[in-house]
Amino acid sequence: MYKEYWGFQEKPFENTPDPKFIYYSPQHLEALTRLLYTVVERKSAAILTGEYGSGKTLIGRIITNRLMEEEKKYNIALIVNPAISSFQMLKEILYQLGGEIEKDSAKTDILNRLNEILYKNMTENRHTVIIIDEAQAIESKRVFEEIRLLLNFQTDDRFLLTLLLLGQPDLKGKVSKIPQLEQRFAVKYHLKRLTLDETVNYIQHRCLVASKKERIFTDLAYQSIYKSSLGIPRKINNLCDISLMLGYSKKLDKIDEDVTRAVGEDLKEYAQTEASIDEKIVDYKEVQL
Repeated sequence: MYKEYWGFQEKPFENTPDPKFIYYSPQHLEALTRLLYTVVERKSAAILTGEYGSGKTLIGRIITNRLMEEEKKYNIALIVNPAISSFQMLKEILYQLGGEIEKDSAKTDILNRLNEILYKNMTENRHTVIIIDEAQAIESKRVFEEIRLLLNFQTDDRFLLTLLLLGQPDLKGKVSKIPQLEQRFAVKYHLKRLTLDETVNYIQHRCLVASKKERIFTDLAYQSIYKSSLGIPRKINNLCDISLMLGYSKKLDKIDEDVTRAVGEDLKEYAQTEASIDEKIVDYKEVQL
């Protein structure tokens, strides 16, 4: 809608995990480096946490794409919806790794097939990688225990698979309740919010990727976006996207503080209304019980 007006080749602030738009802040680059190190050096496991919208899924997508480019070296299972039972988790991992699954397969059948795939990969010098995104959605301790047991697939001198868990901050608390699992993580990293300077660079980077070199946002607009978004990339995208739409509708030459502040207030008011509705729903359920 506003793309042509502002001179973009494509929309720069879509909230999709498109690796092309990744902005490598120092911490995002470090997170990527640590996770890739875990995989390349065939360590047991790594955990990446961060607030919602901080870029975890995008980093996971970049890692997945890089490993898929070296298909002969890696066999990858990517789980994006881990809110399932432990048995379903094993079946999904087996399926992602290319294993055949019968409808009436028992758990022992699944584990035996997984074992065969892992050892076959090892003999072919192909490393197995399991990536679980949104891992904070795992509710059952049993699923975490099953994940821990997968890490027992190893020989005397090497791990047969590497596990990467990506999730929101409460994932750390869930993992810490299982010391035997927590101790398996060779690498741990937490993504923090962007600083003001990083927020400015993030916005300019995404505009440049979308083929717009000239600055659209004023300095005060950047500060307003940072204040409203708290440096969370997903929120920055929402603020910038709506601001560009409003700027287009008003036929502005630049996006100034008045526009970004108004958008920030609207989004804040919407979030507060949504939270209030959620609270009423919880209260209603408690009354019903």
